[in-house]
Amino acid sequence: MNKNKMLIFFVFSLFLTSCVGSSLTSLAGNAAISKKGFEGSYKDTIIYTKIKTILLKFKLTSFSNISVIVFNGEVLLSGVIQNGIDRLRIIKKIWNIEGVNEIYNEIAIENDYSIYQKSKDVILSSKIKTFILFNKNILSNNYSIDTYKGIVYLIGVSESLEEMREIENYIKNIDGVKKLVSFVKQVR
Repeated sequence: MNKNKMLIFFVFSLFLTSCVGSSLTSLAGNAAISKKGFEGSYKDTIIYTKIKTILLKFKLTSFSNISVIVFNGEVLLSGVIQNGIDRLRIIKKIWNIEGVNEIYNEIAIENDYSIYQKSKDVILSSKIKTFILFNKNILSNNYSIDTYKGIVYLIGVSESLEEMREIENYIKNIDGVKKLVSFVKQVR
């Protein structure tokens, strides 16, 4: 798909959310203060949109059962799918997206992901995001978090080893966290 068509698709998808102004402002604001910069944030948003489009083509039991995070061209997929064949097809299609540098496939092959468990995961993610947001020693825009069945997935860029340890120690000590899987890289 050429860049003009992709841009039109991206803008159109923003209109579907009814939050165009806040989405564009958020993209620009976050890009300005994150390590990715505007171009990196824009590219990640394009990749994210393409992945969500791919996921729509699969007959998933719930669209929200697979979470997508894109950070500097690295894609973190977590959640649940009912069979391995669809998981493999999704991964293959994502590798064909321009700009994808790495895929962290944390999609489990299962049938059950209850509303109760989803709620517990949302609460865990919210606690972590709140800690990172209000911690003056951490640049929150450099991190993305997802939680699936008590397993916390962290992706991003750390300013220092101390910053990374502070976040990881906080996460590991939250009641309900079964495991931390970190894909954080340290800035050199």
